[in-house]
Amino acid sequence: MKGLMLLVAFAALATYNARAQKVYIGCPEKVNASANAGFLAQQPVDVVISDSRTIPAGAKIECQGTDVRQALQNFLRSEFPSCKMTLLPDTLSAPKPDRITIKIGIAAYQAILSKSEWTGSVGYRVTITDNRHQPGKKQSEEISNEVTRPNIFGYKAAKKCLFMSFDKSNQDLVSFIENTLKD
Repeated sequence: MKGLMLLVAFAALATYNARAQKVYIGCPEKVNASANAGFLAQQPVDVVISDSRTIPAGAKIECQGTDVRQALQNFLRSEFPSCKMTLLPDTLSAPKPDRITIKIGIAAYQAILSKSEWTGSVGYRVTITDNRHQPGKKQSEEISNEVTRPNIFGYKAAKKCLFMSFDKSNQDLVSFIENTLKD
């Protein structure tokens, strides 16, 4: 009987923890970009940004996927102001010859409350195809960052975690682009 009571108490606690998990998706703040003037100067660069996240029901959503894509696009434009950047729709299309194509898939962008801590997670799947020279080269990378903070200020802590993770992921993205496309 005592074992049965412990089992029921454990099951109730596990169910409570599973239901108590919260998900927050906030709009990214403007990231301070350090313009890399001269890098890819006057080079045509096609950028495709797609959002492949699955958002759980009951998540607190303050912005949509289009807002996250727009923030990422604005960041890339401010980081690489010298290139001729064109944002393409996220439909499947082959990279064009004589240009660079950067495909960014947003795999994660959310903060999750678990065990009284918020964890902000941002993840990208990036593929860069450089067809400026023959033979062309293609390189892929998965970029992900997580930042954890205690749940002292509620959604304010969630937003801070998410923004810090977004900032780190964007800096890693810039490093990957620069290292892949440097001559």
